[in-house]
Amino acid sequence: MILPMRFFIFVIYLFALPAVAQNYPDYTSTYVNDFAGLLDSATKRRVTGMLRNVKEERGVEMTVVTVESRNDYGDFDAIEPFATGLFNFWGIGDAKRNDGILILVARRDRDMRIELGAGYPPVFDDRVKRVIDHHFIPYFREDNYAAGIEAGVAETIKRTRLEFDENGVTRGSRLRLEGQNILDSATSGGIFTWILAAFAGIIGLGGVISSRGVLRNRPRRCHVCGQKMRRLSESADDAHLNQGQKIEESVKSKDYDVWVCAKDGSVIIEAYNRWFSGFGACPSCSYRTLHSRRTTLISATKSSSGRARVDYDCRYCQHHYSEEVTIPRVSSSSSSSGSSFSGGSSSGGGASGSW
Repeated sequence: MILPMRFFIFVIYLFALPAVAQNYPDYTSTYVNDFAGLLDSATKRRVTGMLRNVKEERGVEMTVVTVESRNDYGDFDAIEPFATGLFNFWGIGDAKRNDGILILVARRDRDMRIELGAGYPPVFDDRVKRVIDHHFIPYFREDNYAAGIEAGVAETIKRTRLEFDENGVTRGSRLRLEGQNILDSATSGGIFTWILAAFAGIIGLGGVISSRGVLRNRPRRCHVCGQKMRRLSESADDAHLNQGQKIEESVKSKDYDVWVCAKDGSVIIEAYNRWFSGFGACPSCSYRTLHSRRTTLISATKSSSGRARVDYDCRYCQHHYSEEVTIPRVSSSSSSSGSSFSGGSSSGGGASGSW
């Protein structure tokens, strides 16, 4: 039964790949592509220096990308598929080790993501999530993007060191399946490698979901009396949520767990971001209840950019605004500069955050 299921998954990805093609930007540097203009020249030089050192000392291709919105490049419902697609379109990281790292910041969406190459074990998802929450987001909430990116890049470098064996894989790698590197039988590129990398992502994602479920279900203890607390049902926990939190659950951008102490009535409310949600953080109320709708006004071509109107509506505070954005020219090549990425891939590992 195992082999037919694997074959079925491969077939799904084989036919799904053409449908997910999007208009990704060309890179001009393998270190920093500040398309949104968030970095001053001094900060950009320092960040570039850190990334260059990582490349020279550890051989790791790590790049920073800022954009105004993911919707400037296609109809992406969330930052996760955009980051994974951009990572693989550029081929970030060593093709054998798959150790590339993409730090993506979407200013107007108020979302960011650290996308990891397929060589990183699922445990690194939690590591980069903590980096996002404690080193990027606090600065971004103050609109200090340059300081947040510099501090976050430095911390990401500290938290993502890997040791690879002679076959270019590390223990727990998303590319390791049943003791074998599942890409060994693939060619150095092409659609077969992408299909196998996607399948590896399913395996890695399953591990992340499993570990997250264990942590989420672990009994909490009351910080007042030390007694075990009880988690309320989905229907009962609404009594402890405010209206913004209830709407986040209704639009499936967040899920909340409410733990109650039967002895003294203490309450713990824990929030979990839903993966692949089509809602972002509202700049007015900060709840993840902002939905965007993109209308193409002038289509982009290989020779000229286009224009689109993006309408934003918050389901909680009713904040509404619209803006016109430039659609970049359709990509015709990777980079016009002498430097290029090495053909690595991501199977969707990493973490996201919003502010």
